[in-house]
Amino acid sequence: MEKERTINRCRKFLLMGVCFISMAFFTPDASGRMCVSFFNLATRSTWNNFLELSAAWCSCKIILLSLGLFLVIECLGTILIVMGYRRIAWVVYLLHLLSSLLFLMGTYYFIKALL
Repeated sequence: MEKERTINRCRKFLLMGVCFISMAFFTPDASGRMCVSFFNLATRSTWNNFLELSAAWCSCKIILLSLGLFLVIECLGTILIVMGYRRIAWVVYLLHLLSSLLFLMGTYYFIKALL
């Protein structure tokens, strides 16, 4: 009974994570330029420009991507633990480093775009 409730909670968080990832990839960049990734647009902002809103939006998309990855990785690790694969789950939990680095990178570029 406890396993079913845990898996049901994981389904909700997995759906939320997939929604965050799809929002990051499928919302427009607000730059007006075609064929430019939102990572490139966020990294091209400089400290000289005040309130560069297109770069700030792209850095928010990086933050959304990192939150979505965090939720997906957390759900995958939790499901692996419930199924009894603890060693593989710990390896999956190491991927949280990637989402944490993406979150820090997005936050840095967001501050850089606004100031």
